[in-house]
Amino acid sequence: MNRFPLISKLLAVICYLTWTVQVGAAPSVSDALSFAPLQPGIEYDQPEEKQQAACTIKAEKVNGVTAWVIRGPNGNVLRQFADTDGDNVVDTWSYFRDGLIVYRDIDANHNGQADQHRWFHSAGSRWGINLDEDKEPGSIDRWKLISAEEAAEEAVDALRAGDLKRFQTLMLTKEEISQLGLSPAQAEQLTKRVQEATETFESLLAKKQLEANCQFSDFGGIKPGVVPAGTRGSTKDLLVYENVWAMVLNGTQHQQLQLGTMINFNGAWKLADGPVLGDSEDVASGFFYGSGGGAGEASALPTGTEPTQRMQEILASLEKLDQRIATADQQDKSTLNRQRADLLAELAEVAPSAEESEQWFKQLADMVSASTQDGSYPEGVDYLKEWEQKLSDRNEKDLAGYFQFQRMLAEYYGVTLAQGNVDAAKAHGEWLKSLEAFLEEHPKSAHGAEALRQLAMGSEISGENEKAVKWYHQLLEQFPSSVHTAMSRGAVNRLTSEGKEIAVEGPDVLGKNVNLADYRGKAVVVQYWTTSCDVCTADHSVLGDLYKKYGGRRGLEIIGVNLDYSREKLEAYLKENRLPWRQLHEPGGFDSPLATNMGVVTVPLMLFVGPDGKVISSNIRAEEIEAELKKLMRPSAQATKTPLTR
Repeated sequence: MNRFPLISKLLAVICYLTWTVQVGAAPSVSDALSFAPLQPGIEYDQPEEKQQAACTIKAEKVNGVTAWVIRGPNGNVLRQFADTDGDNVVDTWSYFRDGLIVYRDIDANHNGQADQHRWFHSAGSRWGINLDEDKEPGSIDRWKLISAEEAAEEAVDALRAGDLKRFQTLMLTKEEISQLGLSPAQAEQLTKRVQEATETFESLLAKKQLEANCQFSDFGGIKPGVVPAGTRGSTKDLLVYENVWAMVLNGTQHQQLQLGTMINFNGAWKLADGPVLGDSEDVASGFFYGSGGGAGEASALPTGTEPTQRMQEILASLEKLDQRIATADQQDKSTLNRQRADLLAELAEVAPSAEESEQWFKQLADMVSASTQDGSYPEGVDYLKEWEQKLSDRNEKDLAGYFQFQRMLAEYYGVTLAQGNVDAAKAHGEWLKSLEAFLEEHPKSAHGAEALRQLAMGSEISGENEKAVKWYHQLLEQFPSSVHTAMSRGAVNRLTSEGKEIAVEGPDVLGKNVNLADYRGKAVVVQYWTTSCDVCTADHSVLGDLYKKYGGRRGLEIIGVNLDYSREKLEAYLKENRLPWRQLHEPGGFDSPLATNMGVVTVPLMLFVGPDGKVISSNIRAEEIEAELKKLMRPSAQATKTPLTR
């Protein structure tokens, strides 16, 4: 239900909220009780029409704020509609059952639209965020809090509705994965699983195995466990569920819906895998540990594969070794990691099939590279070189290339950049040369797209935009299905934009659409930024001074494109720092369309667009803007002689 067409009727009276006995009559009980939660399925008290005559409504102070409180015939609270910021407009709608609050809609940014939805007491523990409330009132774009049981129920509801977006709100995001403290190898593996989950969801829908009226009925899984910091190179404790399932009433049958791995991220249980009905071979294996709570290596076996006796012995040894590594001193980890690497290598050698062997070898390369990069296995580069040579001698070129790339990462990030007196510019140049050499030797490597991405980004950082465009084009041509495709296409668009018109459009922090095309006739600075970027926030002082001097009718406009993953961070920053220009924001941060459409992967970044809508600079510094503005402000006769492009 969309409450907001109804809102004006009540707010016309509630705007006198402070003390209505002085300025007007209170809203009627029937008006107040006509409101309903934006989220479906909430069980709350709703007196029958004949009982409403015995209900009351009164302005009261509740926890220090003024609210309309609606009480039932027995005195129990039925509703509370509160003004939390003292602007005489209701921004919080609370619903009660048996005298206890069970649900609340919240207008946190005070724009007249609810953007947060919370469940309480017997209704549950969910806290959902609606980032684009003007487009879909009541929709959830991100879960700030949700229990594992509620996440499982949401997954079933998403399947029943055929709603991919609803399912994706339950998945870990790339930014969240980056904050889990995993080793680079584990983070890469987890990211891949999350990406594959969408296909699994859509595949289940396509099979039409679920009835249109299927219902969630139960939740199950091995009790959640803590994966301690230090496990396989991780730096944070993680609370995880493995082998989670939901019981679904599918027609007249109860069936298990396998949901795989779940991870608790700041109070919200997030999915890492797509749903699979029954005991299909497509069921994802455990990511962190097996069903018995072991070290997790057995979970890497292909589904349906039974480990041999020797493999079981090695896996048991790995489990014990992982426990030792988790509590070992840094000086002892090198020896233990060498032992772990040897066990993984033996697993690869005794695996019963070439496919399984390749899987274990790749895990070996990932593990040694990650341990070298985090400093817990300094000798890892030499170990990777040994296997790189062995595999090359065996004519296993693809695997040798896999080890080579992981060795390169280990050398650059774990050895070269770790030196205190390193010449960063020289090291960066050598790194780019090594990437080029790798691509020449292994043009079809599994790491090819990543190598090209790093080459392109590295060239851009060095100011070699033509080279960057070349590498991005190569990535698009050779790896069209890569996860880096959209970003690469956007980067080419941005790097070749000078003298051309570009499209920048999206919702601002208040939910209103902003379109660069509407600023024609004015010079426009487009600033891509995050609240955690010190240079970006420092530039706000410079931009603010420029706006005071040249802004508005004087010809300058600024558009901020904030790439924080958390909208709350942006709102908190803007509350403390009043910026007089519009701020665009979309869910996803650097993975959002606002970022990928221009290939923005790092900030600070500012574009300068002329009054004719064409880009003057695709990467301008704050201190350069005023000079460009003065060029544009020259008398028209002189300006005609001076091109507005560089």
